Amino acid sequence: MNLLKLFNKKTTENYFTSIIKEKKENLYAFDKKYMNQEMQLLNMYGNSDTYNKKIKMIVISDTHNCLDEDDFKNFVMQHKEYDVCLLLGDHNPRDISIILKYIDNNKIYGLLGNHDYDYLKEFNINNLNGKVIKINDTTILGIQGSFKYKPDDFPSFTQRESILFLNDLPKSDILVSHDRGFDSNMLENPAHQGLFGITYYLFKNKIPYHIHGHIHKSYKKELLNGTKEISVYMYEYIELN
Repeated sequence: MNLLKLFNKKTTENYFTSIIKEKKENLYAFDKKYMNQEMQLLNMYGNSDTYNKKIKMIVISDTHNCLDEDDFKNFVMQHKEYDVCLLLGDHNPRDISIILKYIDNNKIYGLLGNHDYDYLKEFNINNLNGKVIKINDTTILGIQGSFKYKPDDFPSFTQRESILFLNDLPKSDILVSHDRGFDSNMLENPAHQGLFGITYYLFKNKIPYHIHGHIHKSYKKELLNGTKEISVYMYEYIELN
C-alpha cells in the first residue's frame, strides 16, 4: 500500500470513529456534529456512480389512512408497466388493503415508518429493511423508520445506530428509506433532522439515487456528490434510465 492510500485509509477510519461517538444527552436531540459534513464526505469519497440501467417503479409513502381508492386505481391504470412497487412507510391497514387490490403482491416490497406497527408481516408483504433486492439488474437497499426523537418503541434509529446499520450493508444502485438523510437546517426541529447514517452511506458508496418519504413533501434535488434525491409524498411513478 502506497503512502497516499495509507493516508486516505487512515483518514476515513478516523472519520468513522468520530461520527459513531455518541453522548447520552444527545440521543433524542439535534446533534450539531453532523451538520454540514457533505463537503468533507465529497473530498473523501468523490462523486456518485452513474446509473445506466432501467427500472419503472410505483412508490407510495405516508398515506396515513388518506388514500383515495378511485384516484389510486386511476393512477395504477395509467402506469401498468411497472417493475416494482415500494412502500416507504406510515400506512394504515385500510391503505394497504386498497393498495393490494390494484398492485401485484409479488411486486411489492415495503418499509415501516415511524408511525407503524408490523403490517408488512400481517399482509404478507416483503420487508425490505436491511435487505438488497435486484430488479432488472438494478439493486435496491432499504432502511425503515426515522431518527429516534423520543424513547418510545417505534421503528427508529439513533444517529449512531443508523451509521452502524448501513455501514455493514452492501452498496446498491438505489437506497430507499422512510426518513431522509441528515438535514443541517433542522436545528429547531430535531424530530425531522433525518439520519446521518443515510448521508454517510450515500457518499461512501457513491449511490446514484436515494428515494424517501417521511416529510410529506415531494421534491427532487441533487447532493454535492451527484446523488439524485427524490422525496415522495402519497404516490408517484418513477422511471429511471
